[in-house]
Amino acid sequence: MTTTDTNPPPEASKVRKERSPSFPFIGLSKALDRARAVYAHAKRHEARLSDLAAAWGMGLKSSGTIQTVAALVAYGLLEDQGSGETRKFKVTELALRALEDQRPGAREAAQAEAALKPRLIAEYVEKWKEGRPADGICISELRFERSFTEDGAKAFLKVFDDTAGFTKGAESDKKPDPATQPDGQKLGENGDKLGDKPDVPKGDHKPPLHKPPVKHTERRILMEGERELTTGMLAKGASFRLIVSGKIGVKEIERLIQKLSIDKEILADEDDARPDDEDRNPYE
Repeated sequence: MTTTDTNPPPEASKVRKERSPSFPFIGLSKALDRARAVYAHAKRHEARLSDLAAAWGMGLKSSGTIQTVAALVAYGLLEDQGSGETRKFKVTELALRALEDQRPGAREAAQAEAALKPRLIAEYVEKWKEGRPADGICISELRFERSFTEDGAKAFLKVFDDTAGFTKGAESDKKPDPATQPDGQKLGENGDKLGDKPDVPKGDHKPPLHKPPVKHTERRILMEGERELTTGMLAKGASFRLIVSGKIGVKEIERLIQKLSIDKEILADEDDARPDDEDRNPYE
């Protein structure tokens, strides 16, 4: 009696192709050029994938078109809505500021924000903030710590080097450590060297005034899958930043408006509450 082995030989089984972690296909320099081409073609209006391909001179179904779209979405330069043939794209407010804002430092700040939107790039900008190691060291770390392929690690370093350069201006604006100076001398609360005597007025001369330290607001780095839907001012000294994830359409916007209307009524009730009503549940 003979038996038949029904298991296929090892060489007949499919070998899973190695893939690197997700990161933008192109650096921010080229992504900004692509966003500029879309803006010249469609301004802030919605455009289909075919319009984007035409603006870039690429084939509609080419991998370069699909990967470029994904990169611009990852940098927050494009926002999309819908799926399949009905999927539409629009240049974001962040992209417009990164391309067109002429106010001092505004364009650089927007570009730095876009550079830090991809999670993996933001992580390594922080990790390598004192300087990126040599290529060999970086490639080994990416391969053995992050499961990159050899080619994927090299491609990531190329994208990283281009994109991380846009964060340098933002890093230079960070407040220095108030505890020390470059020479190691400790500083007081107002930035004076400890042990220094305060300026004493001589004659009619007034002592120099010390300017209060500038407070820097740290912007939240978006996580993977999140995007900035809109930002704006509410009042002097008050602004908002709407962060969303997933697909956002008309129904979701309507629900948000209803939610804000409820919050408005709650706040109005709290403002009008009498002293003896402080413990009252605003939802009753």
